[in-house]
Amino acid sequence: MELKWKKRALAALITAGLWSCGGISANSMVWGAEVPSGAIGRSYYESAGEAPLYEQTGFFENLTDSCSSAGCCVADSCCGWCNIGEPWKLSKEDGFDYGGWIDLGWQNAPDGAFTQPNEADKFNLNQLYVYALKAADGSEGWDWGYRFDAMYGVDGNDAQAFGNDPGVWDFQNGFDHGIYEIALPQAYVEMAHCDVSVKMGHFYTPIGYEVVTTPDNFFYSKQLTYWNSEPFTHTGALATYKMSDSITVTGGWALGWDTGFDQNVVGGSMGLYGVIYALNDETTFTYMGGVGNFGPRGDGAINSFIISRQWTDKIQTVTQFDALGTNAGTDFSTDGIADDSTGWINYAFYEVNDCMKLGVRREWYKADGTSYYTTTAGVNFRTHANFMVRPEIRYNNSPGDPNPVFNKVIYGVDVLAKF
Repeated sequence: MELKWKKRALAALITAGLWSCGGISANSMVWGAEVPSGAIGRSYYESAGEAPLYEQTGFFENLTDSCSSAGCCVADSCCGWCNIGEPWKLSKEDGFDYGGWIDLGWQNAPDGAFTQPNEADKFNLNQLYVYALKAADGSEGWDWGYRFDAMYGVDGNDAQAFGNDPGVWDFQNGFDHGIYEIALPQAYVEMAHCDVSVKMGHFYTPIGYEVVTTPDNFFYSKQLTYWNSEPFTHTGALATYKMSDSITVTGGWALGWDTGFDQNVVGGSMGLYGVIYALNDETTFTYMGGVGNFGPRGDGAINSFIISRQWTDKIQTVTQFDALGTNAGTDFSTDGIADDSTGWINYAFYEVNDCMKLGVRREWYKADGTSYYTTTAGVNFRTHANFMVRPEIRYNNSPGDPNPVFNKVIYGVDVLAKF
């Protein structure tokens, strides 16, 4: 009898110990908590957000929360399974920043976007990316900065200035080696004074939600809208003015779409403009657009609207609508280049903890009268602050286009390491 009561007492103590391992979760850096809309004119480290504090009351919650819970760690070990540690950075000091990442991946079939037929069903080096920058900080008066980026991999051709005439900058200039290419997607200087900054040179477009730089996207694969109906880079000048804590406006001029210090022989002269409005702490509205001569894509206009909403500490949604109109005279189903198109893309994200985030993306892309649908589900797994694995499954469907690329299930996974 005495032994039985001792066993019961021991069980009660163990149970109490497990349930008391909760506490208050400390803030920790979350990779991709708020993926910035448009091009990143800054490094991916500057795009990271902070997870808010929230209550943790039991053993089950501890399994799905960060390992950084107060009072949970004893001798550098934790009750929970998630401990990504501190991010390691090559260098970032006194306004200077240089670093990069390496991304390797596999996709079983082409998807109509970044993964081409000659790249599918291979384990590829997608991006070996390096950058160097000095931030232009105008908070105390005049300041200057610069940024230079270089990339090697199967994504290289997507970041090259293919709106150039051949042989200029990084386009058809000896930078291609089979399915692997070298790209120089950014090279600009920047001046800042108080709330105004101006960059001049070659830079990523501010238009759209998804970007070339893979750490700044949740999914491994890309939208059809982004791939076919948005620019990737520009050459020109772009000014940004922070009017208030909630409103930032931008405007500038560029040599058309996807140019690198060159104007295509058919032309290229367009305006860039937009506004970012934080309605409140949870909701942000972004509008970016361009109008004029895009170069090889003809004369036209593009408009991109994005609403991002943080519903809870763990749930976020993003809605994007794009409209493109040009006089290029092309047809997407036959030429692979859209003349007129719309894109409506919806995202939903659920952050389980610092180590795991779930996401879905649903896209309706209508190009020159034909509708294309993509549905993608994926997971971001992080075993360390610098390392992530992104498996996903994608379904392409087009009732009006029998092309097998747009009517199939596609699987993919990539591994990403930052430095």
